[in-house]
Amino acid sequence: MKGEELKALRTKHNVTQEELADFLGYTSKGKPNRSQICRLENGHATINSRVKMLIEVFFNERSNEVSASQAAV
Repeated sequence: MKGEELKALRTKHNVTQEELADFLGYTSKGKPNRSQICRLENGHATINSRVKMLIEVFFNERSNEVSASQAAV
């Protein structure tokens, strides 16, 4: 996964960098570190296979939540 793909996926699902950082466990002084997500998106840090898997899990869960809430309406 490339940084541009991550950013497109994140914006498509209306997810903030802070929300994704929190899920991935990127914190600084106990708060989500959105600058790490920015580094991933801009290509200054590499998205390794572990992080890619966690990103996929995060967005699959988000998609399932949206589908469930739409089905309930």
